[in-house]
Amino acid sequence: MAFVRARTTQWLLAWGALLFALGIACWWSGADLPLHRLLRLPGTSAPRIAQLTALGGIAVMGPLAIGALSLLFWLRRAGDALWLLLTVATGRLAVEGLKLVVTRPRPPQIDWLEIVKSWSFPSSHSAGTMMTCVALALLFGRGRGAIVAALLAALIIGWTRVALAVHWLSDVLAGWGLGLLWLGLSLAIRDVVAPALDTSTARPPAAPPH
Repeated sequence: MAFVRARTTQWLLAWGALLFALGIACWWSGADLPLHRLLRLPGTSAPRIAQLTALGGIAVMGPLAIGALSLLFWLRRAGDALWLLLTVATGRLAVEGLKLVVTRPRPPQIDWLEIVKSWSFPSSHSAGTMMTCVALALLFGRGRGAIVAALLAALIIGWTRVALAVHWLSDVLAGWGLGLLWLGLSLAIRDVVAPALDTSTARPPAAPPH
């Protein structure tokens, strides 16, 4: 992939680590509760915000990734398609696994503007949107505009989770961070694996005629 560069990988890892660390700090410092009270929206806003937050769920992000995967295969970019599939699929599993390990309760149910059933940390909407949208921007975008648009989409979806009072701010920060970290690690692995595969599958030069 043309975009696999050390600077991109370093940027993803650095910002991902920073956001994840901010999420942990926000949680451990006790800042979540006052921020929850400040950032949640009144119930009258629920229908509009619920429609917006649904765009970051697996019901939308999943088909979007599958569509991009199909397009990559059609364009004969099998390596990119495999990278996208493995990155998003394993990233989603990692987020859900971390939820089960941490088992953090969500904000008080009386404040919820949406019904949720899973654990709180990290926000899967935030992480999934960040992973999927930024990955697609890297694969299909041209210039910084595509990446900025992808980041903006992830930021908006994360905000809706706090506005609907179903996530603490720290959950969202950590979700964004985990999404970027997972992409950075995936790119770093591909940078190592892809050249090795190219070398191992390359045919030896033909022997010169006698």
